[in-house]
Amino acid sequence: MSSPISPADYNEPLLRLLAVLFVKKNSGQMWLADTDLSRELRDFYGINIHWKTARAILQENDALVSRRKRDGKWEYAILKAGENSLTAADSGILFIDPAKAVKGTLSLHAFLAALKGIVRICDPYVDYATIEHLDACNPAVEIRLLTRNVKDTGDLRRLVAAARTQGRKLEIRIVGANVLHDRYVVDDSDMVILGTSLNGFGKKQCFVVNAGEDIRTTMLPVFDGHWGTATPWP
Repeated sequence: MSSPISPADYNEPLLRLLAVLFVKKNSGQMWLADTDLSRELRDFYGINIHWKTARAILQENDALVSRRKRDGKWEYAILKAGENSLTAADSGILFIDPAKAVKGTLSLHAFLAALKGIVRICDPYVDYATIEHLDACNPAVEIRLLTRNVKDTGDLRRLVAAARTQGRKLEIRIVGANVLHDRYVVDDSDMVILGTSLNGFGKKQCFVVNAGEDIRTTMLPVFDGHWGTATPWP
């Protein structure tokens, strides 16, 4: 791999971690602890991945990284397979395998934690599990959740009320039954298309696709138009 890369070039947390390991390897530092990886992403790239999340992700991907324990800390070095994963990621497609649901959920939560500004989410089906996932978002972001079907339960109402009590900016609005089909997340700089609703994430095979800036620019006014006419819930 000869072209320069940066963790900021990727949306998927695993690839961001691999990119840091690759960059540091090229600068002469082969091994990094999970705490160092988290700090490097935060301080130099403005990306938030907690060191515990980094550890869980990397230990689930031992075919891509080598690891060792030194002075009581786990350290990681990128393998050739990890470098090849960075190259393959140019396709912008991530496959979620239900056989590795924990890994997929950790990746989702790390992605959500890195979102910034106004987070627009289009998801036709919403229930309490949706809000449980969104708890991974940075408390500073504003979440606008657009849906057409809310499974209204006591658990959902309690989670939404708790989020707002904690000062989170979370608003849910409902549009007409035939308006929404796609599932996607847009923040101030990126957009991903989800192959399943958040409440079903990790339960069945799906793809997560990084959308280009042209698609993001096209979809922003579409979302905002639906949002302006939708009905607030509850």
